[in-house]
Amino acid sequence: MKYQILVEYDPETQSNAASVPGIPVYADGNTEKEALKLAKEGLAWYLEDAARAPRAARRVRVRAKLVTVDV
Repeated sequence: MKYQILVEYDPETQSNAASVPGIPVYADGNTEKEALKLAKEGLAWYLEDAARAPRAARRVRVRAKLVTVDV
């Protein structure tokens, strides 16, 4: 299965944050590569745990939407 990972750079902290939309997986890294690697590992652990859960709790289908708004 393919998942999207959002990686954001914070110039104030000079660090990168990675998250998986719709799934509680978040990771911080000094580099984009490190944040992405940690998020992929977290996603793998999350999916592994979900596979062991009772059948009713196994739903990992994600619907996420990125919306652009004017402010």
